[in-house]
Amino acid sequence: MVTCQEPGGPAVAAAGGPLDFGPLIGGTTVPGPVEWVHAMRASALIDDPIGATCYRNALNAGRMGPEVHPEAILGRCALAGPDHMQAALRTARQAADEWGGASTAQRAGLAEAFRARLRDHADALTGLLVEEGHPVRLARMEVANLLTFFGPETTDWCLRQLETRHTVDGRTVSLRRVPDGVVCVQPPQNTPALSVGAAFQAVLVGNALVVRLSRHAPIAAMYLLERVAVPALDEAGAPPGVLSALCTDPTLALDTWLESPLVDDVLYFGDSIRGEHLEKACLAAGKKPILELGGNDMVVVWRDAPLDQAVEALLESYHGSGQICCAPNIALVHPEIADRLTDLLTERVRALRPGFPDDPEVVLAATPNTAGYDATLADARRAGARVLTGGRHLDVGGRESDVAVFAEPALVRADGLSFAGRLRSVRYETFFPLLTLAVPRPASDDELLAEMLSFVSSGTYGLRNSLWTRSPEIIERFVRDVRSCGQLRVNDSHLAGVPYLSNHGGPGLSGDRFAELNYPMLRTSRLQGVSVADDTPPAVTDPGPYVPAQTRPRVEAARDYPPGWPPDPLPGGLPAPFTEAFQHDPYPTLHWLREHRPVSRVVSPDGPGWLLTRYDDVRKAHTDPRVTCDSKRIPAGMMWLRHWPTELRERLFVHLLDSDDPRHGELRRIMQPFFTPARQEEWRSRVQRLVDNRIDQIVDRGHGDLMTAVAYPLGGNVLFSVLGATPPQMNHLRAMIWRTAEWNNDVPYVAALAHEVDGFVRGAVAQKRRSPGDDLISLLVRARDEEGLLGEDELHGLVMMMLVAGQDPSINSVGNSLHALLTHPDQLTALRDDPSLLGTGLGELLRHESPLPFTSWRGTLEPVEFGEVTVPADESLFLCIGAANRDPARFPDPDRLDLRRPTPGHLTFGHGAHYCLGAHIGRMTAEAAVTTVLRRLPGLRLDGTPRWRPSMFERGLSCLPVAWEGAR
Repeated sequence: MVTCQEPGGPAVAAAGGPLDFGPLIGGTTVPGPVEWVHAMRASALIDDPIGATCYRNALNAGRMGPEVHPEAILGRCALAGPDHMQAALRTARQAADEWGGASTAQRAGLAEAFRARLRDHADALTGLLVEEGHPVRLARMEVANLLTFFGPETTDWCLRQLETRHTVDGRTVSLRRVPDGVVCVQPPQNTPALSVGAAFQAVLVGNALVVRLSRHAPIAAMYLLERVAVPALDEAGAPPGVLSALCTDPTLALDTWLESPLVDDVLYFGDSIRGEHLEKACLAAGKKPILELGGNDMVVVWRDAPLDQAVEALLESYHGSGQICCAPNIALVHPEIADRLTDLLTERVRALRPGFPDDPEVVLAATPNTAGYDATLADARRAGARVLTGGRHLDVGGRESDVAVFAEPALVRADGLSFAGRLRSVRYETFFPLLTLAVPRPASDDELLAEMLSFVSSGTYGLRNSLWTRSPEIIERFVRDVRSCGQLRVNDSHLAGVPYLSNHGGPGLSGDRFAELNYPMLRTSRLQGVSVADDTPPAVTDPGPYVPAQTRPRVEAARDYPPGWPPDPLPGGLPAPFTEAFQHDPYPTLHWLREHRPVSRVVSPDGPGWLLTRYDDVRKAHTDPRVTCDSKRIPAGMMWLRHWPTELRERLFVHLLDSDDPRHGELRRIMQPFFTPARQEEWRSRVQRLVDNRIDQIVDRGHGDLMTAVAYPLGGNVLFSVLGATPPQMNHLRAMIWRTAEWNNDVPYVAALAHEVDGFVRGAVAQKRRSPGDDLISLLVRARDEEGLLGEDELHGLVMMMLVAGQDPSINSVGNSLHALLTHPDQLTALRDDPSLLGTGLGELLRHESPLPFTSWRGTLEPVEFGEVTVPADESLFLCIGAANRDPARFPDPDRLDLRRPTPGHLTFGHGAHYCLGAHIGRMTAEAAVTTVLRRLPGLRLDGTPRWRPSMFERGLSCLPVAWEGAR
């Protein structure tokens, strides 16, 4: 990376490249970092969340370098250690003793210098916030709010509070505020830059700051401090130690602050649960806790409110996907206008769409807390509230996906305030795009107003609340009676900055019992701000179109296909094998090849080879000793692995599926005790519980995607129960593994994906060495460590093999079986009439739509005859199980689904020595899923177009949309 150094600032990559920041101690960047934490561009994470995340992890682990995909990297920060933190605290203490006596004029000069430089850097800071994932509309508002907060009105008012002088009885009496000393700041992960900017006001009273920057999004915050705050301090003549900023572990930072005698205050931004724990720890350690926690803001919409303007204000709930602490979460709506407002708002919310943050029309941001989002909506449905829109996980194109990074904007209506008060979305802070409309029961206006104001005042959070009405009397009551929050807004934006009013502060779970509207200079007095807009709100100056600093980056796959790829279509326009059209529906091509070219020379993305489509040929290739499974001896296998890091390729591909006898047999015998039919049968009750749990979560909805709701989590949970490993984010791990095992020359970040898989394997093995159990990984660890039956590489390779091959057959068996039944209504009816049909019918379902249409690549060690064709030595073989299972020579009328057909000898789980060890678990999982889904979702039917996942080795659905009867 070519860098240039600005005096006093960070190393910045030339030509707008990634930004480098070292630890900032006393206003100076400390050289010589050892470790880096990398920040990815939000557009890269949105475009490819799995690949970009894996690449970031590989960068942070030092396994890959920034030169591999520089277009995806926003910047990096040096990871500071304990010595850096101690140095920062010592420097801050020395500076605080000097700076605490600065004059009011000097402090005012610092505020103006900071604001002037912030104005100069506003566009650059906005661009960095956008790159970190803030929609540009929100980023502009955030920077404007910070400029307003440091405007002359707010600064002058705060400075006037620092000291007053009086003459009385011949004495001069001075009332002044003195600084606490060293203030340590822990900003939130979602808006660190703006929170750090607000915290900088504490310097104006004479404090020194030590900031612990988030490892998640440190770039904009560090830019603000180095490019704006440090030069402003220098211009104001402040000692250099007034400001330090370190990117380090949050636990390390907090523990150090609590233990250090140099620290006076801890200013913490975050959620209320962690904040309450921190408050107790600070008090026990003799530190002052200053807490800026979550909010559960409310908006009262009275019956005379201008509905269009009120709706526009309520849409602010979705800015940044609701991850802003001061976004409105609850709207109390007068029952007389509730239906009209509900209709207007529902239409507007449904129109909100995901998108990249540099799109000026987009307000949604990526949403990490999908678990909380799902749980909150499930709670609303169970309680009987109306979920008007929302509930899906969406990718940037608005398509539903279980690995998506956006949550669909949700709107919930609850009639009756006592009922609404029991909802999770009302009781607790939410950091996702969800707004609850709480409509009181009809009553007189006096009763309604009293009930609504009481509801607002009794909220446990106290950040800010809003009112929309044209009535002066209602405004007066609202301003008079609502005293439980830091700020009130009347007929005004809930989010926009207002001179004199801080963006932060409030009592209760928004801060603490004694908290208030928070100006960091004035934390010890209680204040409340009120903003009442005129009938015509002041015009907002149009800042003009947003122009990104550079073209949105996109990491592309390394596509070096073999000669002849893609191949021409077959006669009649049939798609050639392994092309995208073939993956969508392979059977017409396979039928033609089996009839005309049963042993066919074809080209795959991994090079040329011989495709076998007849049952007898495929079965023979499974057992012929002249056919190898060792990818390192197969041309297509070596081509398939070409983008894997060499070290991982050589170390991990020594597993069961990638070895021949005699080693294959030895490895299989090591694992065999865990896969006896009796042992696998022990999993039946556990599998049934998993299925029931998944159905419990969707049964009341009336519609959903069976892959996301049932098949995916079922396959992953069963696999990790067998492995004994701690389940990670299984949807991300599964998507990552799919791509790692797929067409590597068509997958971005493939090396990063491989490193991520390796990291998981290493961690799982290490954990089982510390805490062994009755599970597969523990069995393999004992075989390695106690019995010497495995090498270390083989141990890791076998765990990786289970990750790659252990869940997909179950997932695809469940999805394919349900799809086959839904598209063959006569067989579905027959099974509903006679559930015992599944005893023989499951084999037919697996035969009809094989979950693995191809084996992993095979190769010839010597010439091998398949019918009339002799395949030479050292050639790749593509064994098509899907074609063999539909060979009319073995299964008459093979394209017909007949649950009464006996299917002995189908090749779905392989044949011979390589027959799938976990076949019984796969069948049992599919049986439990099919039986339970049909029993508990009456009237099950397709409700959209199923989508097949393009895959070379697998036949599986990415989406199976269905509907059923009986939803509440």
